[in-house]
Amino acid sequence: MPILGEIANNLILPLRLRNFRVFFIGQSFSLLGTWIFVTAQRWLLYDLTNSAFFLGILGAIGSLPILLFSIPAGYLADHLPKRNLLLLSQSVAALQAGILTFLVVSGRVEVWHILSLAFLLGCTVALEFPVRHSFIFDLVGEDSLVTAISLHSTAFNLARFLGPAIAGFLMAHFGLWTCFLANTLSYLPIIFALAIIPLSENHKGVSKKPWEGLKDGFIFVLNSRQIRRILLLIATTSIFVLPYAVLLPAVVRENFGGGGKEFSFLMAANGLGTLTGAIFMAAFGRNIPKDRFIPANMALLCIYLGGMILSKKFYLACVLLIMSGFHMVCMFTSANAFLQLNSPDDLRGRILSLFSLSFLGLFPLGSFWAGTTAQYFGPKWTLLAGLTIALVLSIWQGLIPSLKKAENR
Repeated sequence: MPILGEIANNLILPLRLRNFRVFFIGQSFSLLGTWIFVTAQRWLLYDLTNSAFFLGILGAIGSLPILLFSIPAGYLADHLPKRNLLLLSQSVAALQAGILTFLVVSGRVEVWHILSLAFLLGCTVALEFPVRHSFIFDLVGEDSLVTAISLHSTAFNLARFLGPAIAGFLMAHFGLWTCFLANTLSYLPIIFALAIIPLSENHKGVSKKPWEGLKDGFIFVLNSRQIRRILLLIATTSIFVLPYAVLLPAVVRENFGGGGKEFSFLMAANGLGTLTGAIFMAAFGRNIPKDRFIPANMALLCIYLGGMILSKKFYLACVLLIMSGFHMVCMFTSANAFLQLNSPDDLRGRILSLFSLSFLGLFPLGSFWAGTTAQYFGPKWTLLAGLTIALVLSIWQGLIPSLKKAENR
């Protein structure tokens, strides 16, 4: 079948490139270890404190470095060898994982250890995100970029599925410490992969003071309506839409009278949607025009999430969360590729740092807004208000360019 052959060819095109193939395999092991770690880390902290408050503190501390350091990390990505920066970030992440493993095995772990190491890990994520995604561009080029990003997203969401299950098995049969050891060992493949990938000469030496270099990135964004538009959509989604995951337990209890079992089922449904979306983008995303595809997926994400929040039928809510996860991944994957393809080579890292800031860095602010507002108006109306804001913006940003094109004909 010709169409199936074309899909298969699209999927394997980046994997034919030796350097990307090596990087992808190593990164897949690292992602799996990360999700094993996240599951065990949260359980360890809760076991030590018996406090949901500290779980919130853990999330905030882990995300704070992304808010603080994403933009400087983008500057480094544009001026220093990306492979070396990734080697540094992965080595530091492996070190913190090893320290936590030792503390757990020796029985000396305390709450401040977990929080301090979470901040250190957040610093490595802040450095790694813009560097890693611009490094993927260097490995595959423009033609295979969307597929490569989608394959990376597929590995991420597959690890999101498998990691907690593996962590549960390890905790039940071998003890909590084995989860942290598994995470420590999971960094070895990506460190080895990066070490054998030849150092690229595509980086530009530091020729300006850091502030001047950062200013160049901001000026480019301010002068590019399309880049500004995409970053605005991503930031709005991060603040007003993504906090649904934080308030989902409350929605489960209010709408369905459910508990942990129902919550886990809904999260699994959402994860299935994100995995399906990543596979779809890997197969078809290369040929999709992204300027209107991004706001269209944002609008559909808001509509399906709104339906889930209003639904009183549990299995309908599961289907709606599958669809929500699908469109969420389509939106973010397309936005990532769009920003990279429309950025100059010497500014790509700085543009991706703004994407990281808009996507990951603003999420804690959205969670704080949602949690505070939900105390006064309830989780359902808080989420619906945020979804309405995002839906109006997505329609406006998706419709206005079409109207301008029609006027110019």
